Amino acid sequence: MPTQQDLRVRWRLSAAEFLLTPLLMVLGFVALAVGAVFVDVSSSEWPGGVRVIFLRLFPHDNLIKMLSVIATGLVTVTTLTLSALLVAISHTATSVAPVVFDQFLRRRANQAYFGYVAGCATYTYLVMAVSRPEWAGVGALLAVVLAAGALILLVFMGYLMIDQMRPTSVVRSIQEQAYQARLRQIPLLARSRTRSLVRGEEPTVVTTRATGYVIDISTARLESLLAVTGDAVEVSFQVRLGDLLAYGDTVARIRGGSPEQRDRIADSVLTCVTIDRARNADIDPDHAIEQLGNVAWAATSTRQNPDVALAAVGALRDLSARWAAAGVPDAGAYGGPLPVVYDDVVQRRIVAALIDLVVVSASSRQHQTCAVALSTLADILPLLAERDKDVAVKSLRRALPATLSHVASVEMGRALAKLRAALDTIGKEDMADRVRDMGPRLVRESGLGEDDDLIDPLDDTEITGPRSFRFR
Repeated sequence: MPTQQDLRVRWRLSAAEFLLTPLLMVLGFVALAVGAVFVDVSSSEWPGGVRVIFLRLFPHDNLIKMLSVIATGLVTVTTLTLSALLVAISHTATSVAPVVFDQFLRRRANQAYFGYVAGCATYTYLVMAVSRPEWAGVGALLAVVLAAGALILLVFMGYLMIDQMRPTSVVRSIQEQAYQARLRQIPLLARSRTRSLVRGEEPTVVTTRATGYVIDISTARLESLLAVTGDAVEVSFQVRLGDLLAYGDTVARIRGGSPEQRDRIADSVLTCVTIDRARNADIDPDHAIEQLGNVAWAATSTRQNPDVALAAVGALRDLSARWAAAGVPDAGAYGGPLPVVYDDVVQRRIVAALIDLVVVSASSRQHQTCAVALSTLADILPLLAERDKDVAVKSLRRALPATLSHVASVEMGRALAKLRAALDTIGKEDMADRVRDMGPRLVRESGLGEDDDLIDPLDDTEITGPRSFRFR
């Protein structure tokens, strides 16, 4: 049986994800129904001529009949809309269904549409329940107008639903969400350190008793908490936004200061970390990266049209380039630096998603996706920080043998050439040599002889534009 706390958590998550906007709109329609009833009640005090003209234009009996038709029709429209959504999701179940459903729930336009239809139906039932023959019927007339608005919105909503089911639209929406989430994450990154600067006694370890995802780390609360100790005490977070925690997991290590100061900070630092059962896509760009990676992975692991995976890879490349170019602003713009260590791994998450595609493409033999993933890695590598470059090269070294399962296509040749050039550029000559050796091995694995080899030399660094190819 769910506890009262579990019910509160479920309600909070449901309200934040979808229910709040529709419920507010339904309450607004209830208030509108109350206002319309008061207008109808006062209609007996209208001037005689105005009341006669109104009743001739809008006979009361006709309006009441329309109310019953409208109420039934609105319920039917809502049912058909939900059914169409479920059918569309079932058709995209192999690649983007979970993401489509998540995006559908979070879109304000969808929430407003369902809130409008539900509110309009509630309004109609309320007016129909209290309507009297001696009233002018203003509430009933307003219900007709609102129902006409619902039918007009149905046309726009039908198009929006179809557009939202397109994989490219899903990818674009996630990409925009990731960019906005990164902007909201900037204050934490700007005010934090990338590595610990405090040495001394054994750190005080802070563990969690909660279970769920880290959805926020408040810099304002950290600033207030650390104001007394200054730079003498350092909070080194062992978790990142989006991490899934279980009971007893380490959240932070407190270093420096006296044991009393460390204990005081340790007792309160968990108040700066928000843990919940669902990830917060509004402030967690890693969540969007994982969604894009999952979309690409699902499309690559099966024998489907590779366009979905290629669109997701393009979004990952765009986000990586934008974030690398933007960098992290100076801490002074957000109140100054804090003695807080937070490791930003968003670029590593992008690299990991691309490496996963290189590996999983071996099962589906989608050489186009593998080639695009390798080419994107070549674009990203020079932009990474040194630590991220080392992690990316190590991951690539382990995944590179998966490319031997593909054919020696033109795309694979160009991708390997581009990757080799990028590795040389960042000073990873040993890895570049391994990539260079992959060319002849790929040709041999494909059963091609030297006369059939159409791949350009890998040493040619001018690798843009269409060309013929030959490995050395």
